[in-house]
Amino acid sequence: MRRFSYLFIVLGLSVLTAACTEDLLDQVPTTQLSSDLFWKTTDDAVFAVNGVYEANRTTFDRDYYFDGAGEFVHTRGTSNNQGSFSPGGIGSATNATTGGNFGFLWGDCYRAINRANYVLGNIGTLRATLKAPTDLALMDRLVGEVRFMRALNYFRLIDLWGDVPYFSKKLDGNTEAYSLSRTPRAAVKDSILADLTYAASVLPEVYTGDNLGRANKLAAWAFSGKVNLYWACWMKNDGNTAEAQKYYTAAAADFKKIIDKNIPLFRNGDPGPADNPNYWHLFQYFNEYDPEVIFSVQFGGPLLSQGEELMRDFGTRNTGNAQCWVAPTYRLANRYQLVSTGDFAPPLVLSRTTTLLNSATNPKSYVGRDYRMRATMLWDEQKMLRLSTDGLNVQDSIPFRFGSRDGVTYINYDGAPAGYIFRKWVRQSGGIGRSDGPQDIYLMRLPDVWLMYAEAVNELTGPSPEAITLLNRIRRRGNLPALAATKTASKAEFFKAIEQERIVELVGEGHRFFDIRRWKKAEEIWPMPSGQVLFDSQGTRIRDEFVNADLRTYQRYYIFQIPTSEIEVNSKITQNIPWL
Repeated sequence: MRRFSYLFIVLGLSVLTAACTEDLLDQVPTTQLSSDLFWKTTDDAVFAVNGVYEANRTTFDRDYYFDGAGEFVHTRGTSNNQGSFSPGGIGSATNATTGGNFGFLWGDCYRAINRANYVLGNIGTLRATLKAPTDLALMDRLVGEVRFMRALNYFRLIDLWGDVPYFSKKLDGNTEAYSLSRTPRAAVKDSILADLTYAASVLPEVYTGDNLGRANKLAAWAFSGKVNLYWACWMKNDGNTAEAQKYYTAAAADFKKIIDKNIPLFRNGDPGPADNPNYWHLFQYFNEYDPEVIFSVQFGGPLLSQGEELMRDFGTRNTGNAQCWVAPTYRLANRYQLVSTGDFAPPLVLSRTTTLLNSATNPKSYVGRDYRMRATMLWDEQKMLRLSTDGLNVQDSIPFRFGSRDGVTYINYDGAPAGYIFRKWVRQSGGIGRSDGPQDIYLMRLPDVWLMYAEAVNELTGPSPEAITLLNRIRRRGNLPALAATKTASKAEFFKAIEQERIVELVGEGHRFFDIRRWKKAEEIWPMPSGQVLFDSQGTRIRDEFVNADLRTYQRYYIFQIPTSEIEVNSKITQNIPWL
């Protein structure tokens, strides 16, 4: 496969492993080259930038677990520290490296940021020694890539924690780190946008050969638009209409730059056959460099010690002895519309009775749905190829059935309780172990850009012909008809159509949790004060969601707890109010 290679040991690199905790900085091991020996050539700079990509990967490599704090995906187990959590407790954190559902991301983000700052400082020094125009252009590009990745990490921090410590040079020791206080998120946002603006000014639009997968101009535009859009949503929630309109306008302008490039969807957006939809193939590693994929976290495998965990998390015991940590819920099944009408089918009835009309255990209840449904999930009697325990050999095709077995060999889903399993992200090719895959994890795809653009435009002026066309192109890949006029008759109705496409198009990619938060919809989805309950497809209760919760529990969904280990070593780091 053509991809640039990560190199795990970055010579001369002091890296931040856990911001503002004991042993804050890993000093340069004595077995590594010192910086006065290392930073001599442009190859050294490329090598060091690859190390920043590696740090960035550990921040975003399991974003799909965030979907478990929404209503359409159930997560379980202890994979990657997230564990089995309810939406009301997702933000808790005691330690910046190990504790809490996602508290470790605080340390991961700052480790990547400190590494980026180190590289930026040394590239600046190296650049002063270079004269060749090609070398100088390369240094500009590398700075753009690093500032892009620094921006992603700061954006994750302000999204989850609000005001956070900000620094733009490498921290040289614990004393300096422990003197940091929280910077207002508005100031951090400005720095993020400045980094992305610079990146867009110097990065190429496309790469070829061994540089495939690096941050490019389109990625910088896309994430600049996303930051602007999120800020607009936050300001709207705060009642600052003028500020919100300003940033919706900026977001739309960023996304429009990409839209004007006329990039096609994967396989031109054609749905493909009903029993083998094109949408499924997009999430197989041999298609990950399609132009639809604007930016992703890269993985390499097999046998390179750089594999992803998608098979282990999404697959089952019959696909390479995977563990089914992540599974769809019946609520997701209800969101797939009928190809005949383009609208929703009657809601599923949670029942063990397979002959009941609209029963969730009746395979006939799923006939004639959006093609993306079959590409994304399995319901009772749906089949999938079986892989050997080691994942190396493809075997026969067997069906899934939730619950009873009746003496027939069904897919072993390892007790996952939701009632469904995923097909999306699950490899159906052999030769790769469950934790050794080469599949890149997509952080930004073209449909996400189109939907965010439509959202921004809708907020500014209401439904526009261009935005409606973009949604219809996305719907076409599910073999759905164009939106009915009633769906585009007002801002409110068109927003529902945008949200619908975000749900079914982006599920399993880690977007829903962040959408709920920026739209402030938790109270709508899990109404106060009683909350809701998640059931499996047969009607058995499997998870409470804000049941008997108070206002503070809902508030904690919108802003995370600063890891308590940070506050213990730095009195200037104050706790977020809902966690006091």
